[in-house]
Amino acid sequence: MKSRILEAVAAAIFLETWLFAAQTIPALPARVATHFNWSGVADDSGPAGSLWMLPILSTVLYLGLTATRFMPDRWLNYPVKITDGNRDGVYALGREMLPALKACTLLALFGSEWGAIDGAVHGAMSPYFTTAVFAPVAAIVVILIYYTLKMRAV
Repeated sequence: MKSRILEAVAAAIFLETWLFAAQTIPALPARVATHFNWSGVADDSGPAGSLWMLPILSTVLYLGLTATRFMPDRWLNYPVKITDGNRDGVYALGREMLPALKACTLLALFGSEWGAIDGAVHGAMSPYFTTAVFAPVAAIVVILIYYTLKMRAV
């Protein structure tokens, strides 16, 4: 049940990534701010079309993490030694972990996309950008620690 909800959340974030890009990028000027210094001030510019790379990257990650869920024995690197005694339990935990990682990864990329587009529009990075990106990254670290501890207990 939890995995289905997280899969739905990940799918919603994935779709919103594309919808947000489709609504905002075409309305941007041809050249936009593409890089910001530590103070959040734009210090480089580039074509607005370059912002499409974030939804494309989200697609690659979404499809890759979705495919990994069906082949956890081949595409996941586990923090414990896989034995005949723990194989089923560890693989089940890996399949359970992936939707949470997918949702957080896509949320971090959506935060990056929002920040890049918002910065392109305003010429400065939003003060909320760091939180929008690093909160999901911190959640990824917590998820990895949590599931590593569960896998070691199997």
